[in-house]
Amino acid sequence: MTFRTALVLVAFSASTAAAQRVSFPSFTGPSAASVRNQVVGAVCDTADCVSATKVTTSGKPDWKKAKKESVQFFVTGAVAKRGKALTLDLFVFTKAGAPRARKNFPLDKNGTLSPKNLQSVMDLLGSTFGQRAAPEPTPPMVEEKPAAREPTRTNRPADPPPARAQRKPETTPEAEPEQRGEPEAPSSAKDKNKPTFLVLDVGAEILNRRLEYSQVATSNLRRYDLTLYGQLAIGAEFYPLALVRDDLLAGLGLEASIAFAPWLQSRLASIPEAFPTSTLRIDAGIRFSIAPIKTYALRIAPYLGVRSHSFTVGALPDGRRLDGLPNISLVGLRAGLAIELPIVPRWLTLFGRFGVIPVFGSGEIISPAFFPNGSAFGLEGNAGLGVNLVSFLQIRAGFDFARYGFTFTTQPTDPYVAAGATDTYIGGKASLRLSF
Repeated sequence: MTFRTALVLVAFSASTAAAQRVSFPSFTGPSAASVRNQVVGAVCDTADCVSATKVTTSGKPDWKKAKKESVQFFVTGAVAKRGKALTLDLFVFTKAGAPRARKNFPLDKNGTLSPKNLQSVMDLLGSTFGQRAAPEPTPPMVEEKPAAREPTRTNRPADPPPARAQRKPETTPEAEPEQRGEPEAPSSAKDKNKPTFLVLDVGAEILNRRLEYSQVATSNLRRYDLTLYGQLAIGAEFYPLALVRDDLLAGLGLEASIAFAPWLQSRLASIPEAFPTSTLRIDAGIRFSIAPIKTYALRIAPYLGVRSHSFTVGALPDGRRLDGLPNISLVGLRAGLAIELPIVPRWLTLFGRFGVIPVFGSGEIISPAFFPNGSAFGLEGNAGLGVNLVSFLQIRAGFDFARYGFTFTTQPTDPYVAAGATDTYIGGKASLRLSF
């Protein structure tokens, strides 16, 4: 503390006969604790400071408690980023409502007040405390010093108005809720860009599935075409770090989804019975949702995980199956990039995804039952529009596709001979998306 600061506070303490008591609720924003400790350390050397836990409720000034503890001043602060630098917005309250004094101070690169700016803070507090203290002693003696600093106050009536000003803080808190004691904007700005920690997506897909072969040399392979079928789709994203932080790492999360249709049937013209059919797709992995532009809600999310995708045509009760049609059960990695691009901010969003699926398990199609040797590789993607109904609820509609390509190595004597195959799913999806 500089000699000048100490002199101001000692003079303040002497002039008020140690009658003033002050409390410092928690400051908000980055580096807020460090800045608060600086100010508290300087002020409480000479002023009578009261612990904030005794006179606050939910971190905000409680004037009923303040009255019991004889606290006459609350000093609060909010640290915010302006441009590339941090600044401290300091508030001094003597009653519920608007602050008695307010001023902005720049912080240095370490997020603290420089000696010069700390001195300016002390000057502001000393001046404000002095204004408040003036009505306490005999009016003719105390009104002289503040008058030298603020000439505009010298014409104020000496005795009756200050007496009313002192009684007002004692009665106002009874009628005014303490929440009005901090009406400043920083608290609302703090919640404005709060990161999402949970996303739920529930919807339905309408798809076409087609399995076909290329360069077929035998006549016993069966193509499969299911023109339209519906399935339910449920997905979730969870960002645990967003619960405790709001930086880049808040976008690191987990995702999982499932789509299924166990009620399908497959028919053959020559057989009256329907073959039980089902499909199941499960995805799980990690994703990193990144907002590259702080002032624009564009989000880019690379993802990496696994996929299991099966399509099965079962047997009839008597054991008969659709000959020449393999059941496919794909298992593979899944990697890609998703994007969300606001077209009309807070109302309309364009979204999309593209990924690759290296397959390491294919079920019957690559097995001794059909093609003993082969490989598979998949692609997936979607694109669509989302419309916000309310801040946390969005309705989405889009186009979806997934395509798996198979390459076979066969011999002329094999029971099934073909160069390759494709298994394609194409259609659309509509869903409700909730974000918290």
